[in-house]
Amino acid sequence: MYSVTAGRRRRAFPGRPPFKIIGVLILLLFCLLKVISAILAAQPLWTGAVKELPGRVLDSYQAEPLQIINGALPILRWSSFEGDGETLSIMGSFLRGAGAVGRVNLLNPTAVLQSQIPLLAAVNFPDAAPVSGPGTDEAGEKAVPVLAGECLVCVYNTHTGETYRLTDGVDRLDGRRGGVVTVAAAFQETLESSYGIKVARSDKINDMDYNTSYIESEKTARELLAANPHAGVIFDIHRDSSKTREQSIVNIDGQIMATLLFIVGSDTRRPFPGWRKNHAFAVELSDRINEKYPGLSLGVRVKDGLYNQNLHPRAVLLEVGTTENSCEEAIRSIRLLAGVLAEVIGEEQAAAPGTTALE
Repeated sequence: MYSVTAGRRRRAFPGRPPFKIIGVLILLLFCLLKVISAILAAQPLWTGAVKELPGRVLDSYQAEPLQIINGALPILRWSSFEGDGETLSIMGSFLRGAGAVGRVNLLNPTAVLQSQIPLLAAVNFPDAAPVSGPGTDEAGEKAVPVLAGECLVCVYNTHTGETYRLTDGVDRLDGRRGGVVTVAAAFQETLESSYGIKVARSDKINDMDYNTSYIESEKTARELLAANPHAGVIFDIHRDSSKTREQSIVNIDGQIMATLLFIVGSDTRRPFPGWRKNHAFAVELSDRINEKYPGLSLGVRVKDGLYNQNLHPRAVLLEVGTTENSCEEAIRSIRLLAGVLAEVIGEEQAAAPGTTALE
């Protein structure tokens, strides 16, 4: 006789295994393997794509190195490299406060790396040197025009699609050249035709992906400077936003014109030891403009990014008007700036005869 407990165990686990169930499972597994083999044999292209998948993923990451950095340091996703916004975001403010407690500038990628790898703290990161020469974009058009003679001024647009609402009805022309490119062309035309100052200008579209605009425009700026080594100043022309119509215009001799605003980067996020030279030059231009045309310049604003200004001691980011202007108003302003810049160049050349660059 079995005890009650033993009897229950005997009924729950009979002596013979469920051969029928096991057989059915084996048969189903065999059929599944046959089906998979048939699919793989019939679709070699599909299997090739699977084999190539790891390589394609690696190529994608190599093409976008920022993905690797952001993957390893997710904290960097919360702030842009150039800080286009006029004020810190909520997350940016949090990072700045948290960094102050930990004595690490969390908005500075270099500082974050140095805090995690102490050996890097002993390394001085030099400014990048210009590349060797000009190139072309994917469409085959020449990205950097090289004019006859020596160019003293270089001009380009990081946010090529920025435009003027009163002219185009929108703030941006995505994937196209907006009003800021027209303003840059007017700047070039005035300097060359009215003052005899040669200009190298690129209208290459740098903001097909807005988040990587400055990465692309850095290539353009390097090409311009490499092709024109005697250039004394390089302008990145933008248009401002977040301003009212009243804040965007000034009356000069009875004509309505767009206001100007100079932006200068600093060493808050990344090493930029020479930024005060850029700042001094921007202040000089702004002051001289307002001496001749009071109120035309809104002054010089210092921000956290580099804005490619580490490539040249007189690299200037200029915001010509805002979304509340017309393109015509912006062109009137840039022509007045061209005259002031021509005076500065003429005075410096007269003080140092025989030179071709602004020293």
